[in-house]
Formats: sequence, C-alpha cells, structure tokens
Amino acid sequence: MGPALTVSDLAGCFAGDLARFAGSIRPDDGAPHLAGRSLLELATLRGLIERFAATQPGGDPRAVVSMWSQWHFSNVVVPATAAQLLAGVGLPVSLEAGRFVLHENGCTAGVVVAPDRPLARCRAEDGFAALVDGHLSPLIALLAGHFGVSAKLLWNNAAVSLAWAVQQCAGNPRVEQEGLLAAQALLTTALTPAGLRNPLDGALRPSALAPMEGCQRKICCLRYLLPGMADCGSFCPLPRHARAAAA
Repeated sequence: MGPALTVSDLAGCFAGDLARFAGSIRPDDGAPHLAGRSLLELATLRGLIERFAATQPGGDPRAVVSMWSQWHFSNVVVPATAAQLLAGVGLPVSLEAGRFVLHENGCTAGVVVAPDRPLARCRAEDGFAALVDGHLSPLIALLAGHFGVSAKLLWNNAAVSLAWAVQQCAGNPRVEQEGLLAAQALLTTALTPAGLRNPLDGALRPSALAPMEGCQRKICCLRYLLPGMADCGSFCPLPRHARAAAA
C-alpha cells in the first residue's frame, strides 16, 4: 500500500473548495481534545450540545442537535473522505480509535492524529467502514435515541457532507478511481454489502452524484428554526412559505 504518511503529507489534499478544511486534520500538539469513545457517553454528548445551544438562543432544540451534527459531520466526514480518495489514507475516525478537537462552542473542529501513529494507507472499503460503521452509525443511533431528532434526518446530514466531499474529490487529478467508485456507491446503493438498508442512499435528489447546486435534500435539516441562521434556499425540501411561517 506504500509508505505511511504524516499530517503534513496530506496538505495537498485540501485545495480549491476543500481548502477551508485544511485545518481539520490536526497533529497532536498537546491541545485539549476529546476521545472518540467519549461521544458515546450521554453526559458528554449532552454537554457539547448544550454548549452549542447556548450560542443559539431561542432555537428549537431539535434544530440545535441537527446543526451540531452538521458541524460535526463536516469536520469528520470531509477530511476523512479527502484523505481517503486523494491520498489513499484512512484517518483514525472510528469512535474507538479517533480523537477530536473542539471549538469553544462545543462543535467539532477536526480529527487529531498522534505524531507516533503514522497515517497508514488502506483500501477505500476499509477506510469508509471505519467512518460509516465505526463512527456515523453508533453516534447517530445515540443522537436519535436521546435528543428527539430522527435518525433519517441525521443520516441525511451525514450524506450531504459525504456527497459534497466526494464531488470535490472527483475532479481532482489525484483521485483514486477505485476509491471514488466505492464512495459513490455508498451514496447510491440501496443495500449495504451485508444486505441491510443503506441509510446514505437517496439522501439527495435527483442524485448525490449530480452537481450540488442542482440538488435538494430529502429531509429538511431544520436550520430555519434557529433564529438568525442562514436559510439554505432551494436546497431545502420544504417550500419557502412553510419555512417562513414556522420561523
């Protein structure tokens, strides 16, 4: 699979629109961070969401949870996808192995990589299994089970981050075609290899592979229930008048 890489070796993965995620893979410099398994502790997760809720006065609690998850997914899913598709590297993002740096508001800022753990190249199927099965599935189950937001909405949030990242990588000459096909299949295949329903499938209409500016979410993320939060316009499946009436 080639030699192991370091965080600095991945800098070239974050060009163009991906550049804003260049800081989402962090070397362990001693700054405070959160062990991934702590995200499965209800008290810890509740505390992070409450910190974010304090920055959204008057916001609907469901919308707060949804928006917290969008911040989290974007700063985990996007760097993990870029590293996998553009460098063949699987980031340590499973909740058992991962560590994550936080913003002061309780939102996730990025993935921490220890300097004594070089980043290993891996097959795309293995890298995405760590992301989907080892991170998204258990976290979404906990959020849906205790915070009043449906699992379908949360999977839709995760799928949007994945689809955007895949589309950004698709046009990059560094992209590994086998990995790209695996990532695209994650977003467009009805069943998982185990024969279970794939919760990432069908999250965007007409397709997760269509240009994002022409797509629409399947399920509204509820951001319109957060005062002052920018509307997502035609990307939202709710009619504008319905959002305006509820705001």
